[in-house]
Amino acid sequence: MIKIWFLMVLMSYPNVPAITYKGFGGFFEEQECEDNKVLVENMMADYEIKRGNTVYIESYCIEMKAFETQLKEKQNKIKGTILGV
Repeated sequence: MIKIWFLMVLMSYPNVPAITYKGFGGFFEEQECEDNKVLVENMMADYEIKRGNTVYIESYCIEMKAFETQLKEKQNKIKGTILGV
């Protein structure tokens, strides 16, 4: 098994009881995941602002395990990019 870092974004809307979550792929290094947190948070905030929504966003990098075959299969489809492992 190989360790990857999964970026999870949690969003909360006013007057809505549920928390929405979105996963944004995987990264081989924790620092790479942390570096992408701000980009993803800003992207999600911009999207919600354009829709006229107010939203509170928090994101986390969570360590996960993946089988080597899963990673090779995904990398072949993406051709060398790491995002989305």
